Amino acid sequence: MAEESDNPDKGKKLPKDGLGDTTLGDPSHARETTRSKIALVYLYAFFGTILLAFLIGVFNHFEVKDYKDILLAVSGVLSGPLGFIIGFYFKASKEG
Repeated sequence: MAEESDNPDKGKKLPKDGLGDTTLGDPSHARETTRSKIALVYLYAFFGTILLAFLIGVFNHFEVKDYKDILLAVSGVLSGPLGFIIGFYFKASKEG
């Protein structure tokens, strides 16, 4: 019969990673990690989409007016959710 004290990982602390000490299986640590990964993925996708729009313009020989129009269209669609994600992330990081 194995006792609970046989588990060598029970109660061990994870190393500090900028989020403070956390114990194994801490749901708040997992939630914070997931939140930051989502924010980073969206941020990379936002700037990647803008870069892609500029590359399309280079290959299609856009003029400055065309670049302005495509930048306004892309940023108009994507900047609202970006602001929401960043605001939510920093609000949550201040509370924790």
